[in-house]
Amino acid sequence: MDTFGTRFKVLGAAAVLACTLVLPAALAAPVSADDSAPPSGFPSWQDVQTAKQDEASKSAEVGRINSLLDGLQTQADQLGNAAVEAGGHYAVAKSDLDSASAKVDLFAAQAQKADALVTQYKKEAGALAAQSYKSGGSSIGLFASLDALGSKDGLQRLDVLGIVTDRATTMYNKSTAAQGTAKALADQEQVARAERARLAGDAEQKLNAAAGAQTAVETQVARQKQQSGVLVAQLASLKDSTVATEDQYRQGQTALAAYAAAQEAKRLAAVEQARQHAAAQQAAAQQAGANSGAAVSAAAPAIPAPVSTDYGSGYIPVSVLLPNVPGNGVNDPAGAQAYASSRLGAYGWGQDQLTCLVQLWIRESSWQTNATNRSSGAYGIAQALLPSKYAESGSDWLTNYRTQINWGLGYIRDRYGSPCGAWAHEVAQNWY
Repeated sequence: MDTFGTRFKVLGAAAVLACTLVLPAALAAPVSADDSAPPSGFPSWQDVQTAKQDEASKSAEVGRINSLLDGLQTQADQLGNAAVEAGGHYAVAKSDLDSASAKVDLFAAQAQKADALVTQYKKEAGALAAQSYKSGGSSIGLFASLDALGSKDGLQRLDVLGIVTDRATTMYNKSTAAQGTAKALADQEQVARAERARLAGDAEQKLNAAAGAQTAVETQVARQKQQSGVLVAQLASLKDSTVATEDQYRQGQTALAAYAAAQEAKRLAAVEQARQHAAAQQAAAQQAGANSGAAVSAAAPAIPAPVSTDYGSGYIPVSVLLPNVPGNGVNDPAGAQAYASSRLGAYGWGQDQLTCLVQLWIRESSWQTNATNRSSGAYGIAQALLPSKYAESGSDWLTNYRTQINWGLGYIRDRYGSPCGAWAHEVAQNWY
């Protein structure tokens, strides 16, 4: 795990450095024909000036720029979702590897114990054989037995001899059985070691894939900031508008599309979750022999217990998230709630809304920064879908609960007006 985590952090540092080198590029270039050539497929400022000469060209250029902006957003969404998915795949692979390692350790311990029993039984059998010899056992043979019968205490000597011999035979049989058990356990240990080696390779492959996916997200975020800034400025110039107006309009359109997609995905996920919950309750009732015909309620509790954050359930292991600066906690529910509380006033809400917000995000994510819904692909404290929507509030959304909370509070304000409005919808629909 340490080896994997170290490699991941090194890759993360490289990704951050790459982004740092890209970000200083001009975000809103002036209208000039002297600009350096734009990326392939993107309009230059000269193209914009030419298109403004007639309405048809202007309209076509507006459509082209909007299409390019949509493409940048789509790429960011796809890469963000892929990063979370790749991290989830690694989480499962690492969980399987840990289980295999535990199995190897178990078989090794059992085999060692069986070997110790073999040694013990052999030692005891040897001691009993020596005692049998001293008592006139099989090495003396039939003549010693006949002689014993003629002696005063002959019957008693024969009885002791029989007991000792039987015990020696029992120890020998136990030793033989223990040897068989030890061999079987040793064979199982070898099979388990081979499986662990296979799973280790699989986990490392998925770790590298997750690292590449997260690096791609950061690179794309930097690229999107650079290129979309220029494109929006060109769009504003074409439409005789302002960058702020065009940017706000596009953000609104993007938010509406994201909201529609998120609601549908969450609705489907809630339906599936309810189905699984009902099936699990029915199976439990049948197993317990509940034949009374009493109805089993499938209603979710008002405030459910925090969800499992074991990476075996799909959470990306915190140690491999990018960027992961030592000493900066990724998951800090208490700190996240304190930060959210401090931000309520900025949205025009009082502290009375905090209780609703706490309950909402307990149900959604247990306030875990790396919370991952393996059914829908939603991620983080606010369970953004697609996960890269958090990038609207910051490029460090994979690991920074402040970035996630800022986005989540804006989402709640735009869709439900307040945390209590969102919580009411959550209670009624099991999603928000």
